[in-house]
Amino acid sequence: MTGQRFRLFRAGSLGLLGMIIKIARTVAPAEKNLYPAWQGMQYMRNMFDGRAKLEPLDNDRYPGIRWTTARDVLLAHLIS
Repeated sequence: MTGQRFRLFRAGSLGLLGMIIKIARTVAPAEKNLYPAWQGMQYMRNMFDGRAKLEPLDNDRYPGIRWTTARDVLLAHLIS
């Protein structure tokens, strides 16, 4: 849509991310910090491995909301 090329970039596996989290917790446990640096990585890992699955979805509670395609979002951004 914009003429820019898009390609996927594989940053690693969940196993690799888990190992990085363990290393980060060992090197910088940040026990006194409310949000230690490794916590964001752990959140991301939990989202990707399915631990954070929210079911059941209550989509019927929101009849006025419609799904938007990525194309529509990008086009709206280009127009504005």
